[in-house]
Amino acid sequence: MSTPLPKRDERSAPKFDPKNEALLPNFFKEFERTAKAAGIDEDSDRMKKTVLGYLDAKTMKFWQSLDTFDDDAKTWEEFKTEILDYYPGATGTAEVTTEELVRVVETFQKKTISTTQELAEYHREFAVVAKALRTQGTLSEILIAQHYVRPFPESIRSRIGTGLYVHYPTKKVGQAYTINEIRKVVTFLLSDASAPVSSGSFRTVNATIGGRPAHCILDGGCSIVVMSDAACNVFGFAFDSEKRINLQSANGNTDWSLGLAKDVPFRFGDVIAFLQVQVVDSPAYDFILGRPFEILMQASYKNFLSGDQHLTLTDPNTYKTTTIPTVPREPPRFRKEDSREYRVQLGTPRRRIPR
Repeated sequence: MSTPLPKRDERSAPKFDPKNEALLPNFFKEFERTAKAAGIDEDSDRMKKTVLGYLDAKTMKFWQSLDTFDDDAKTWEEFKTEILDYYPGATGTAEVTTEELVRVVETFQKKTISTTQELAEYHREFAVVAKALRTQGTLSEILIAQHYVRPFPESIRSRIGTGLYVHYPTKKVGQAYTINEIRKVVTFLLSDASAPVSSGSFRTVNATIGGRPAHCILDGGCSIVVMSDAACNVFGFAFDSEKRINLQSANGNTDWSLGLAKDVPFRFGDVIAFLQVQVVDSPAYDFILGRPFEILMQASYKNFLSGDQHLTLTDPNTYKTTTIPTVPREPPRFRKEDSREYRVQLGTPRRRIPR
């Protein structure tokens, strides 16, 4: 039994907004489902006339003027194809310009992106235009990345290069980062002090390093162990400046880590891990325990319905095990100011690493 066609003002009726060309194919699909339920989908002439009843007056007059509408020999599919020719935005053939990308960037520059929610909103709008420009061959991945980072505060932009290396250390020099890779790093940076404690994207553990308490981020997706320059200075660790690694920023520029601190002792309860730690300049964290830490300590996690998480570690030398709770991420405890004060107290000037 067929279903009566809904009236235009009914909730179930197909709807088309001529200002949003991209939704025209969806309108046709909805109309065709409605027409099939009403039993008219095999009658092209009736299909062409019926679809007009779901349009505004201006659009209806235009569709009526098309040659395939008046020609009884033309099918519904041919009528639909002619319509789509006049709506390039519906078929993805409309050429996107760099100016459109710049407009998106400038809009969010005025708003200031300071939360992960604002980042997500920006990324959704930017990604649509960027994909079209990439497909057209208008902009390269590096140029797209340069536009992408512009709305972020300077405090975030200055840390993106280090963050990209930490998350993607196998990326070759000169190889462009995608905006999805950059977004992951910016999400990490935005979850710093400005993020609420309940934002549990990253879990951390408390450790004793060189006899002092420290807050360490757990990130199994990171292939190295990292400490900030400020933390290194406060703890007074020596590092080998000949063991620097190359860091590549979002815009394709390169920089270097400061060096490698060898056999840094991390104590967790009764077990100790001696880790090889890269020192980086001004990141948004004190320490990151990456994949090498998890492998060395045979780390295993246990999650609970309450949201709690326990981490079990095994000392690679004594084979002792310890289980410690993980905790939500906190802001960095050590800043540049802290490291300068510590150097002054010790009476040792800070050395600059040649670039």
